[in-house]
Amino acid sequence: MSHFTKCALKMTNLAAIKKALADMQLKTVEAEENQTVSVRGYRGDKLQAAICVDMGRYDIGVVANQEGTYDITADWWGVETTKGVSEEEFKHQLSQRYQYHNVKQACEEKGYAVEEEVNEEDGSIRLVVSKWGA
Repeated sequence: MSHFTKCALKMTNLAAIKKALADMQLKTVEAEENQTVSVRGYRGDKLQAAICVDMGRYDIGVVANQEGTYDITADWWGVETTKGVSEEEFKHQLSQRYQYHNVKQACEEKGYAVEEEVNEEDGSIRLVVSKWGA
């Protein structure tokens, strides 16, 4: 019986996901183009993913789906019992770092420069961007 469960995050930008995982200082293995990597679960269960996040005995997978987005899939019980990281904690931290990199990339693509970055007391991040006329 598989214990893999999808985490309800809607992410489309693989580059931002990679940067978010790097910010979280997690060890990852990325699949080569048109390939997948194995993600370990309960009792040797495996699934295929674009990125495998090593969490010790269990892994977290970044899995491409048919809608063009990426799902975060893991045996969350195994991850929490061996690493002490719950699905909610992981989802919150990844979501914040993903959104940060996604917004920053979108601003840069539109010609904006980040002028100021402030980490607010509530945990949110405020970016001030500007664009000079050509």
